[in-house]
Amino acid sequence: SFVKHREQLRQSSHYYFGRLGNIYGGSVDDTQIADLMSDPRVQRLVGWSHSVTGLGHARALSRIAQLPDWIPFELKRTAIAFADRWHTLSRGQRCVYTIAALNAIVLGMWQIPRLLPLMARTFLHDPRTGRSYTLLTSSFSHREIWHFAFNTIGLVSFGSSVANAMGVEQFTAFYLSAGVISGLASHVLSPLRPALIMPSLGASGAVYAVVGASMMLAPDSQIALIFLPFVPIAISQAFPALLAYDFVGAVLGWTQFGHVAHLTGGLAGIAYVQWGMDKWAWLIRAIEAQRSKSSKRAN
Repeated sequence: SFVKHREQLRQSSHYYFGRLGNIYGGSVDDTQIADLMSDPRVQRLVGWSHSVTGLGHARALSRIAQLPDWIPFELKRTAIAFADRWHTLSRGQRCVYTIAALNAIVLGMWQIPRLLPLMARTFLHDPRTGRSYTLLTSSFSHREIWHFAFNTIGLVSFGSSVANAMGVEQFTAFYLSAGVISGLASHVLSPLRPALIMPSLGASGAVYAVVGASMMLAPDSQIALIFLPFVPIAISQAFPALLAYDFVGAVLGWTQFGHVAHLTGGLAGIAYVQWGMDKWAWLIRAIEAQRSKSSKRAN
């Protein structure tokens, strides 16, 4: 079944990408947790009855407890509360919120006038400059708050369930790839209309991919449009309509939104769930087989 396949995939990918997994809350070691929580500095902050969800949570509490004494106790307690809340989230939620936080940091950097030349070089993709790395960095970049807000709402609304279904490691690779692919499509098609070649930025392509994947994984789920919040619509109806709108915009050369990036991202998300997840599982099995062979030769 899909659920069984997803669990096997999650366990395998977590094994081979453990270091990345530790960022979002890795494996639990009861002995290390007990040692960290028995530290007198931790006990002064949280007491003996404070529960933890894993080793990552215990380490976070320990780091807060080790902060200098000149930092007010109340501020440390506030940090403890945030750490507790963070570690009650699923790994998928933590992954999505981390991406949203990175986007927020880049948005803040755009608001600093002195940084504008650096931001334009690093976080703005212009096909005419020859800088290919901005295909990735621009997918974390927003200059306007409304642009950031719309993309963040879409990412948080749909990303957590997709990340939980795929596993954090696969979702991270999927999200970054979708951002690059959607930006590349816009880059490649821009010369078809030279007068419309403009620098681009934003996570919209990657977010569209997430929504497309969500539609494939849960086609019967209901969504509400921001302008019609009381009228739920099946995602399998709403998203294709949105892609059709972007297709028309791409063909007619509308410049209000990045229609090519939107359309490419959405199709990439649909295609990845249809075919890519099986390829990921095959890759994990191939790595596992190679690792097993290497281990046998070493023994």
